[in-house]
Amino acid sequence: MVTDKDGVLVRLEGQGDDTEWNGIALGSIWDERVAGTNGVSMALSVGQEVTVRGKEHFYARLQRYSCSGVPLRNASNEVIGVASLSSLDRGLPGDGLFAQQLLSAAASRVQQTLFLRDFKDAAIVSVAMPGRRELIKGAELVAVDDQGVILGATSAAHLLSGVEAHSDLTGQSFAQVFGTDLGSLDRVPGRVVSVRRDKGPLLDLWTRTPMENAKSFPGFRPKSDPPKRRNLPSTYKDLAVGSQTMAALCERAQNSFDHGVPMLIEGETGTGKSMLVKLLLASCRNTVTVDCASLSDTYDDRGYIHSLIEQAHIAGGLDQATALVFDNVNEMPSYAQNAFRSLLEEAERGTDHPVRILSTSRKPLREAVLSGAFRDDVYYLLSGMSLVLPPVRAREKPDVLARAVAAVLAEQSVDFHADALQAIADYDWPGNVREMRNVLRQALLQGDGKHISALDLAIVHTESTGPRKLAKLHACDEEALILDALQSASWNVSRAARTLGMGRATIHRKMKAFGISRPT
Repeated sequence: MVTDKDGVLVRLEGQGDDTEWNGIALGSIWDERVAGTNGVSMALSVGQEVTVRGKEHFYARLQRYSCSGVPLRNASNEVIGVASLSSLDRGLPGDGLFAQQLLSAAASRVQQTLFLRDFKDAAIVSVAMPGRRELIKGAELVAVDDQGVILGATSAAHLLSGVEAHSDLTGQSFAQVFGTDLGSLDRVPGRVVSVRRDKGPLLDLWTRTPMENAKSFPGFRPKSDPPKRRNLPSTYKDLAVGSQTMAALCERAQNSFDHGVPMLIEGETGTGKSMLVKLLLASCRNTVTVDCASLSDTYDDRGYIHSLIEQAHIAGGLDQATALVFDNVNEMPSYAQNAFRSLLEEAERGTDHPVRILSTSRKPLREAVLSGAFRDDVYYLLSGMSLVLPPVRAREKPDVLARAVAAVLAEQSVDFHADALQAIADYDWPGNVREMRNVLRQALLQGDGKHISALDLAIVHTESTGPRKLAKLHACDEEALILDALQSASWNVSRAARTLGMGRATIHRKMKAFGISRPT
């Protein structure tokens, strides 16, 4: 129904040719001054979502109703109407929560559609807080002109930016408000850039993908033809460098994700679980990550899980591309396992539900099942596709991985001595890629940033993690030892002497004895 500014009903649709429905007819007044308390007028009055329930509702004399209303806003953030949902009041608090979440998602979609239309000639940037707890709440949009000046923003963008009032955003410099300029976003099109301004919150920014180019997420549909082998995207190649096994797992993961198959990703710490999840979610902007290890059996956490499940159902009704990630899933409390079971069953049935479900675990989840800490039915629902990422010691070419990691850290190609490559191959790397990155970073800082020898690796590891030796100097004579130390120290004799635990005079004497001279 549509009313004029005085609340007089001027248009009623949805009931065929009927001119009156349940006491509501053209010319009647839908206003609290006449009709009594209702969610529509309340939402218009306060400018935010409202639910009027039970005896508060003006229809209470006939039957207890629950009426929720959420304001609709245009591109200029002006209230232009209300989205409302009314139902019988069953006395369940979740009903009002469900209605408000559904209407808020619809109102956000309405405003974003109008915003993209009115600012079609401007650059559009999406802004969101990482790790947000709302599954159906999308990012806010900001329109920016060629000079980097903000032209407009959707309703809650000012709350993310730290600006006190929404109207204060317009005319401000985008770079000053959000801590980065459009140029930095253009250099990584389609990729998320995380920034923090002063002491404000961490924000994720990315340039808006045109709606007509947005990727769709169909449900699982078995194909009669065998799947065609695809070339692995370059982002996955970075993750899989030095391992054909990892490359094959990445390809399987992307294929399963595209078909909406729930996925369990296991592996030791540092094997790349978080990076794989991040790559899979690159085209899925509405995501929520639940750290199961942080959940406790409290009223607040139980309410949050209930809210999250309701949001997942709403996202399915809105056909939004959303994803739910369970981190440390082996530590998920039993009440959460019970609550998520119905959602996981929907995914198993292969419906068009767009919610993608990913789970990660450092320890085999099967062990938690065998110990009775995890439900076996939930385990099988979560592991529609199960992947175990290989540790560094099981990769076919750890030396290739080390070269790639060092090149990223040094921002240039790094020369590895033969003894360093042998040491890398011999070491078991309990911290995997994360440990390798830390060790190589310190080795580059220890030396000249261009060369890494076994001496650099041995010194770094002995100093940083104690008695476990990273590198063994295979038949390394004193001449080679001194030469390695000098090269790593950019021929700074004092630094080389400190590295070897010798005096400068001793280094000079041995350089003369071995015929070692500084290169010209």
